[in-house]
Amino acid sequence: MKKKLLFLALVVVSLAGYANVNVNEKVLRSFNETFPSAEQVKWQEFSDNYIVNFVELGVRNRINYDKDGNVISATRYYGQENLPVNLLVKTRKKFPSAKIFGVTEVETEASVDYYIKLEDSMNWITVKSDAIGNMEVVEKYKKAP
Repeated sequence: MKKKLLFLALVVVSLAGYANVNVNEKVLRSFNETFPSAEQVKWQEFSDNYIVNFVELGVRNRINYDKDGNVISATRYYGQENLPVNLLVKTRKKFPSAKIFGVTEVETEASVDYYIKLEDSMNWITVKSDAIGNMEVVEKYKKAP
């Protein structure tokens, strides 16, 4: 019972933290103009930036804004259906027996990188790719027997 009450208290405190975020006008305008159909929007405020988590068109997003409303970085989480076609083809060619489990797209001012999580009968594999398809395996774990 105590564990349930503690969990409930943590959830309430977490939600209250999101409710009290006072996002400045520049950041809100930038966000609303760029993502007009965003749903499940949750803001976090830090000393020099804001982070917003939301869903748009079925894709989870996490955007990091500076206080002037400029995007510092963006992360998107999706399945193979949103992976650029050239990367989908290269991934399937290089890992023909693996299934794409999920994709994390990380965009900064300097680059866009794709972390493609693959699953085959024996392994979990994470492949990092740039936008033109230069790929490297960054993680490989054997599944438990």
